[in-house]
Amino acid sequence: MSELPVDPPEIDIVPATDFACFGAALRRTANLVTRIYNAWLAPSGLEVTQYSILRKIQAGAAGSASELADIVGVERSTLTRNLERLAKLGLIEAHSGEGRRLVHVLTPEGEARVAIALPLWNQAQRALVEAMPTDRAPAVLDELAMLRQAARAARPQ
Repeated sequence: MSELPVDPPEIDIVPATDFACFGAALRRTANLVTRIYNAWLAPSGLEVTQYSILRKIQAGAAGSASELADIVGVERSTLTRNLERLAKLGLIEAHSGEGRRLVHVLTPEGEARVAIALPLWNQAQRALVEAMPTDRAPAVLDELAMLRQAARAARPQ
């Protein structure tokens, strides 16, 4: 009777045709990077998506939820669900803006939570940058910006 190897050979379960798919590669990367930030941010009680939204609100980067969705890079419906969660947590409030616009602001609890999360986010960012070859982080960000631009141009008409 033959014995099974202790360490079976690694099996590539990705079909060869999907190997170079930008969408699949970006999803794998985004999921992994999100898990890294979430692990670092865990003591703050925030996930990286929530933190990102709170920081954009704190900076006054958007005059409406639609603008905020564009800035954060999510669908409006996804942003709405996130804003509802943040409001239930007491971290943001909606105020009337121009016309029918709602402008979100941080509550004092939201400000406090961002203050706790900021150094944790900085540690996550530093850990990722330090894990890259020297001085590659700016180039990676530039390449991702170029890919976003290409994706916008490649949209079907």
